[in-house]
Amino acid sequence: MRLQLFEHESIAFPSNIARWAAKRGHKIAHTAVYQRAELPSMDVFDWLIVAGGSQHVWEEEVHPWLSAEKRFIAQALAEGKVVLGICLGAQLLAKTLGGRVSANPHVEIGWHEVSLTPAGRQSFLFKQVPDPFMIFHWHSDHFTLPPGCTRLACNVATANQAFISRDYPAVGLQFHPDFSRAAIVHFGRHESHHWGQGPFNSARETVLSQTPRMPETDWLMDKLLDNMVQEYQG
Repeated sequence: MRLQLFEHESIAFPSNIARWAAKRGHKIAHTAVYQRAELPSMDVFDWLIVAGGSQHVWEEEVHPWLSAEKRFIAQALAEGKVVLGICLGAQLLAKTLGGRVSANPHVEIGWHEVSLTPAGRQSFLFKQVPDPFMIFHWHSDHFTLPPGCTRLACNVATANQAFISRDYPAVGLQFHPDFSRAAIVHFGRHESHHWGQGPFNSARETVLSQTPRMPETDWLMDKLLDNMVQEYQG
C-alpha cells in the first residue's frame, strides 16, 4: 500500500503514522506542502494522510498553497482515494466536504479524554478502542460536521473529535494519535509559550508531568489505521 503524507510543519520526530507504515511494510511519501513542494500525481498513492499544523484553514492569502491543497483533497476524494485528516488535516477535510471551519470556543491543548458517540461505539473505526480514551490535543480551531458525515467522538471542549464520511472512504480526527510521547515532551519544552491559558488548555508543567505516565500513543494510531485498512482495503 502506498501512503502519501502531507505535512504542514517541520517536526524532528517520526510520527506514529510513519512508525505504523514501517511496521506494516507500507511505503510512505512525505510532501512538505507548507514549503510549496510540488504536489504528487494521483496515480502514485492509494491513501492521502493530511497532518496537523499551526495554520488556519481560511488563511489562503497568508498561505497560498492552502488553495491548491484543498483542491487536491477534493480530487483525491473524487478518485476514490482513502483520505485521513488529523487536526488541521481534519479541518481541511471537513471544509472540502462542505463543513464550516472557525475558531473553537475553547483552545484545547494537553491530555484530555475523548468519548465515543453511539455511532462511534458501533463504527469500524473504533473497534477494540476503549470508551472513553485519553489522547493528546493541540488545536484552537474546529469545524461543523460536514453533510454526509457521521460524528463518532466528542468531548466537553470539542463537539466533533472524529467523523467518517458516508460517501467517501474518508476519516477526520481532531485529536493527535500521530504524536509520540517524545514529540509531546519536545513541544512542551520548546513550543509551549501560549499553553495554560484556558479551562482546556493545559500548562506546560502539567503536560510534562503527565506525559511520562501515559501509554505510548502508537497503540491508538495503530488500531485506527488497522481498522481503516480492514474496512477500506478488505
